[in-house]
Amino acid sequence: MDFAGRLPAARSGLADVERDTLASTRMSSPLVEVRQVSKTYRLWAKPSDRLASMLLEQTRGLPLLPGFLRAKLDAAADRRGPLFHALREVSFSLEKGESIGIIGRNGSGKSTLLQILAGTLQPTTGEVRVGGRIAALLELGSGFNPEFSGRENVLLQAALFGFSRREILSRMAEVEEFAGIGDFIDQPAKVYSSGMLVRLAFATQTILAPDLFIVDEALAVGDVFFQAKCARFFEERLKTGMSLILVSHDLVAVKALCRQALVLHEGHVSFAGRSAEAVSHYHHLYRSGAGTGPTPIPAAVKRGPGVALPAGARERNWNSRQEVGSREVDIVHCRLLDAQGGECSMFDLNDEARLEFYVRANVATDFVMLGFEVANRHNQVVYGVTTIHLGIESQAMEAGRLHRFACAFRAALGAGDYLVDVALGRGDRGDGAPEHLLHRVSGIAAFTVRHAGHRPGFFGAADLGARMEIA
Repeated sequence: MDFAGRLPAARSGLADVERDTLASTRMSSPLVEVRQVSKTYRLWAKPSDRLASMLLEQTRGLPLLPGFLRAKLDAAADRRGPLFHALREVSFSLEKGESIGIIGRNGSGKSTLLQILAGTLQPTTGEVRVGGRIAALLELGSGFNPEFSGRENVLLQAALFGFSRREILSRMAEVEEFAGIGDFIDQPAKVYSSGMLVRLAFATQTILAPDLFIVDEALAVGDVFFQAKCARFFEERLKTGMSLILVSHDLVAVKALCRQALVLHEGHVSFAGRSAEAVSHYHHLYRSGAGTGPTPIPAAVKRGPGVALPAGARERNWNSRQEVGSREVDIVHCRLLDAQGGECSMFDLNDEARLEFYVRANVATDFVMLGFEVANRHNQVVYGVTTIHLGIESQAMEAGRLHRFACAFRAALGAGDYLVDVALGRGDRGDGAPEHLLHRVSGIAAFTVRHAGHRPGFFGAADLGARMEIA
């Protein structure tokens, strides 16, 4: 669901022309354009067979090569193994000032794609066009000389980007402050921890003013304070026109920082679209099994009456991009109610809201847990809870019956718009989330929280009920 349509329009006159012109320019010349890119490797049974094939290619056409040697090389080359397709016809584009996440399991081709974008690897087929200056964090400590001090490595990296020594030294204080490694800036990089390496590498990139920033999982080694600092950097630079390509297993970060995302599966693009929908698709592929559909109700089982849907309501067929799960149960209807029981999508601060959803069990199912999550318009989760967190026992559901579940909560949230996801699952992953998803629907409902008066009651995502004492 896109909240853009719910915001007041502010387009008029010259502003319309300028904005349309800018949009037209950006559409005609994307910063990154990837067309049908594939990368293929030959698998070899033995290293000597690979060497023989290389020698055969180098000596092909030489008349003086002894026949017996050529025969041996031919025999070794014939033992070459099958082709491995690391990437298969990947295509996408990225406009200036936009961000895209790339997600997928290990071995799906993410790092290969980034290396091709950064120019450190050539594609087997296809075309890549990247305009502007690129900054890339592809591997921990890549580009650093372990014998050089941190300061010397900063000077080296910036010089490779065309900066003069005077320019670099004038901004060295910024790098030191951002990296936060203290006196270690003058120690050899070989004595750095992994966290110190990534801090300095990232801090170096911040002064280079890249048009495109490529990050491959490097930030995962940083602590929470450094990760927050990097997120703020991305948010600020994206507003000024920098573009971002982020590879990460942190799906929350991808949803928060990237408007669009690709899901790579076995080297090809399995999904391309909004980051929230991409994350749902990723879960569908890897948590519940690709291609899993609803479990049919056995012929001998008749639908029991169970509870009734609200008057005038019908069972919903959700957009398939919203859904994941093995579907032994289906969420068929959902609504938000106010404290008086009326359907509502606008709540004042601290109002009670009631989330009510209806579930159809396709087969008899035991140990079902329920949960919901609330996210803001930037896809950042501000609250989530399951029956495990609340200490409620798992529920059993009778096949064919319609069940109703409801949960009340306070709208103790910052002023703004919010989306609701609802999920049913089995098992406990250890953090209260389910091990196996039965059915999850993203963006199943939306609501707005407003604060009365001329100013909000607080700023941020949630009301923590702060109290102050002044002596």
